[in-house]
Amino acid sequence: MKKYLILIILCGTPFSSLRSQLVPKEDIALQKEVEAKIKSAINDSLSYLQKKADLQNAFDLLSTIKSDSLQLRLLSNLSYYIEPQDSAFFREVNATTRHLAIKSKDSLALANAYWDLGFHYSRNSSKDSSFYSYSEAQKIYEELGNKFLSARMYYNMARHQQEIRDYVGSEANTIAAIERLKPLKKYRELYNSYNTLAINSQALGEYDQAIKYYDQALFFLQKIEDHDYYLILENINNRGMVYIDLGDYHKALENFEDNLNQRNILSENTTLYAKTLNNIATTKIKLNDTLGVNKLIEESILLRDSIQDKRGLASSYFAKAEYHLFNKDTLKAIGSAERAIALAKESLSNERLLETYTFLAKIDNKNASKYAQKYIALNDSIVMEERQARNKFARIRFETDEFIAQNEQLEEETAILAKQKQIWSGVALGFFLLGISVYTIINQRAKNQKLMFAQQQQANNQEIFNLMLTQKQKVDEVKRLEQKRISEELHDGVLGKMLGARMVLTGLNKKTGQEAIEARMEAIKALKNVEEEVRSISHELSHSAYQKINNFINSVEDLLGSAKENSKLITTFNYDEDEDYDALKGEIKINLYRMIQECLQNAIKHSHGKNFFVDFQRFDNTLKVAMGDDGMGFDMERERKGIGMRNISSRIEKLNGTWQMQSEPQGGTTITLEIPLHFMDSNTNTALQRV
Repeated sequence: MKKYLILIILCGTPFSSLRSQLVPKEDIALQKEVEAKIKSAINDSLSYLQKKADLQNAFDLLSTIKSDSLQLRLLSNLSYYIEPQDSAFFREVNATTRHLAIKSKDSLALANAYWDLGFHYSRNSSKDSSFYSYSEAQKIYEELGNKFLSARMYYNMARHQQEIRDYVGSEANTIAAIERLKPLKKYRELYNSYNTLAINSQALGEYDQAIKYYDQALFFLQKIEDHDYYLILENINNRGMVYIDLGDYHKALENFEDNLNQRNILSENTTLYAKTLNNIATTKIKLNDTLGVNKLIEESILLRDSIQDKRGLASSYFAKAEYHLFNKDTLKAIGSAERAIALAKESLSNERLLETYTFLAKIDNKNASKYAQKYIALNDSIVMEERQARNKFARIRFETDEFIAQNEQLEEETAILAKQKQIWSGVALGFFLLGISVYTIINQRAKNQKLMFAQQQQANNQEIFNLMLTQKQKVDEVKRLEQKRISEELHDGVLGKMLGARMVLTGLNKKTGQEAIEARMEAIKALKNVEEEVRSISHELSHSAYQKINNFINSVEDLLGSAKENSKLITTFNYDEDEDYDALKGEIKINLYRMIQECLQNAIKHSHGKNFFVDFQRFDNTLKVAMGDDGMGFDMERERKGIGMRNISSRIEKLNGTWQMQSEPQGGTTITLEIPLHFMDSNTNTALQRV
């Protein structure tokens, strides 16, 4: 799982004369000292504290090296030998590596550092931090065109998603890895990827698809030279587990017994042999055939105990509990199940714990309630942790998708600009050649008078060219601003609601019952509101995108009137009727309308107040807008700034205006906007004269 490392340093290979010229002599001397410290630290005869001291000394020494490339190489080598428990020291070395890589603009070294960090967090069971680090490494590898390492990062991310039961997300990242690996014919990585897809499909109940993925995994495994024979047996064992889920116990038993009959499996792979014994015993119980089952279970227990496989022992004792229950010996079944619980806790096997709690709740009538409560508490804890991790992973993937989209847009814009540059260069060259031709012809006919005419003609042509160029730039600017406005409207009004509805539906995907149905209906209602929002935006784009917004005061009154009809909120709108608010430019009216709408929605949802007001006032060259409610308010020093407030800040900034908010607990909330009036249309009569 760890990437290839540069180990030439430890082999004592001297630098070539060319390298000696590139690296200062002082750095070469320091390098030798650093290498000696690292070599000393990997000596098994040293204690942990001695090793740590040597590595710390090596880190202190290499920080004085002047050559960034040499320092980066030594830092990468050093980080490899830091013990997993030295988390703080590793993160210090890794942070130094990333800082130096950014400083020296070494993208590959930066990606490798993020990979190291992801692997470190993975070893320390910090899945969200590991996922983020792998995601950062993947973006850089993808930018560098290194499809193989990008695919490996996708695979690492998929494994973490699988661990938190985000099987859909894991499947998406695994497929992304496969798309990059297939053209490279990386069979080992393709085997791992298809094996992961099979596990995801099995977890999602898509058993036929799981079998197909196991077939694909086996296909690529057999293409690997000197492949591990026991990986094939693991593949067969996994198939058997799928057949158990399918209820085809005869087919499952056939797969397990095929494994048991393989050569040297007991001596060369005790773990797999013990697992196979236990699987055969479990399958035979399901087939109501207990002949020899107890012997199989006892042998698996002895083998797993000899290799300290506590997770496996928990599985064996659970099988033993099922065997005793089949023979109607409830007391022994309870005893074996309790032993399985103890081993599951030691090995942190939550799935086995949940399964055993369910088992005991069914057979131990006296303590059924206790086991049911333990099951509920553990299951709720696992679900909450997995949900939080999935949310973190989703945010990271969303940011990654935005990053990719921005890069793609930048590439498109760069290509368009390059094409435009070529076109204008051709036009300029054409005008230039035309001028020369006209000048030459006229000069031959009349040296003096016609020469002046040619010069005038050339000047006119140049002026026309400049006018065309200026016009094109204006058109492009208008298009860019309109695209940005549309993006903000869709993001503010639509994307947030759709994301919320999607998260609700995702959370309810596996739930049933009346509450789940009602929650789904609420999510569907939210999606209908999104539909209305999209229709409204489309209507605005169709009629108002490139025109002024007419009847602005009526629009605001309609907005407030609608709120009054649909809620208990009493709305008040004060403005000077002598002012021509329709003279405001379209952009200021759109943004002001949206800011009023945002504040009104917040008042309805959160304030619990009775009144909402909007005041328009003109002060010389400034339009002052005050709006607020008499609701519960909040402590501004403690409350975090939400996306609605960030949107208001963004919109007012585009208008070169300012804003402030006042609120206190039980004292209502008031927002004041100040907008300069030079944003008014050029056809304004009285307003523009005073600006």
